Amino acid sequence: MRTPTPPVTEHSTASPAGGGLLFSIWSSQFGISVVYGAVPGVLLALQIEALAGEGKVAALSLFTLFGAIAALIAQPLAGMLSDRTRTRFGSRTPYVLGGSAVVAPVLLAMGFTDSLILLGCLYLTSEFVLSAAQGPLAATLPDRVPAARRGRFSAGLGLGIMLGSMGGTILGSLLADDLRLAYITLSVVPLLLTMTRVFIARDPDNRAVTSSPRNRGTRWWTTFLVNPKAHPDFWWAVGSRTLVYTGFFIVQGYGLYILGDYVGAGSDAVEYVGIAAAIAAVGICLTAVPAGLLSDRVGRRKPFIVGATVVMGAGLLVPLVAPTVTGYLAMIGIVGLAFGCFEAVDTALVTQVLPRSTSFAQDLGVTNVAAIAPQILAPALAGAIVLTTGSFAVIFPTATALVIAGGLAVSRVRTVR
Repeated sequence: MRTPTPPVTEHSTASPAGGGLLFSIWSSQFGISVVYGAVPGVLLALQIEALAGEGKVAALSLFTLFGAIAALIAQPLAGMLSDRTRTRFGSRTPYVLGGSAVVAPVLLAMGFTDSLILLGCLYLTSEFVLSAAQGPLAATLPDRVPAARRGRFSAGLGLGIMLGSMGGTILGSLLADDLRLAYITLSVVPLLLTMTRVFIARDPDNRAVTSSPRNRGTRWWTTFLVNPKAHPDFWWAVGSRTLVYTGFFIVQGYGLYILGDYVGAGSDAVEYVGIAAAIAAVGICLTAVPAGLLSDRVGRRKPFIVGATVVMGAGLLVPLVAPTVTGYLAMIGIVGLAFGCFEAVDTALVTQVLPRSTSFAQDLGVTNVAAIAPQILAPALAGAIVLTTGSFAVIFPTATALVIAGGLAVSRVRTVR
C-alpha cells in the first residue's frame, strides 16, 4: 500500500512541485557534489601524494576518516537548525546558499597551501560546511513535493549527487596539472548553481510560521534520537543506504590508486579516472529518470532497489576476473546503470519513512549522512583493506557484499511497497 501524502506541516507549502523546483534541486545538489567528486577522489589524493610520499595511503585514509566524522556532525545539526529557521527566503535556502558561499574561500586556500596539517584542517572545514548545506536541501522534497511525485524529484536529487560527483572527478582530472586553477574553479561552482534557490524556485517567506514547541525539560540532542522500535522502517532505510553507498564508493573513491597500482595504468591513471567518471555518468543518466518515473507510476519502490543492488553487486566483481583497464571500465558502466536506478528510487523511499512531519530536515540529515559519509569514509575503508591485506583485489568482493546486504536491508521495510 502506498504511503499517503504527508499532511501540511510548518514546512509545507502550497507551491506546485514544477519544473523550476526540480531544476533548482538538481542544480544545487550538482554544484555541491562537484566538490565531493573533485577533491577527495583526485585533487586531495594528488596533494597528499606530493606531501606525504610513501605514506599517501595512510594519510588519505586519515583525512577521509575525519571528513566523514565532520559530515556526521554537520548534516543532522544543520537539519535541526533549519527546521527552526524563519526568514524571508524560507528555512532551507539560507543553509544551502550560505554554505556554498562560506566554502568558497576555504577551497581557495586549499589550492595555495603546502602544509599537510593545514590542508587537513581546510579539508575538514570544507566537508563540514558542504555537508551542512545538504540536509536542508534534501528537505525540500518532503516540504514541497507530494509523495506520489517524489520518484521523479528524487531522480533529480540523485542525478545531482552522482553527476556532480562524476563531473567533479572529470574536472579534477582535467585540471590535475594546475591545482590552484582547479580549486579556484571549484570555489565558484557551488555558489553559482545554488543561486537557483533564489532566482528560479524560491522558498516562500516563513517568518510568520511558528515553530512546534519543544517539550520542557527535553535536551536538544535527544531530538536526534529516533526510536528503532517505533520507527523500524526508518532505520532499515538508513542501514540499506549506508551499505550500498559504502560498497559503491569503496571502489569509486579509490579509483585513482586502483587504476594506477592494481590495474597497472601507471601515470595514465588520472586520465582513466576521468573516462571512468564519464562512463558512470552516462549510465546513471540512462536509468535514474526512467526508474523514478516508473516507480511513481506503479507505486512500488523496493523491487527497483533490490534489483539494482543485485546488478551492482555482480558488476563490482568484474575487475576481480578481468584486472585490466577494460575490465575496470566495464565494471563502472554496469555499476553506473544500476546505481542510477537505486539512487532515484531509494531517495523517494526514504522521504516516505521519515518519522516526524515537524523535523524533515533534521531526520533527513541523518539519512543523508548515510549517503554522504560513505563518499568520504569509503576511501579510508579501502585504504585499511589494502594496508591490512596487502592487496587491492579484496576491495571488490567486499564492495559486492556491502551492496547485496543493502538490498536485503531495504526488503525489511514494511510501510512502503
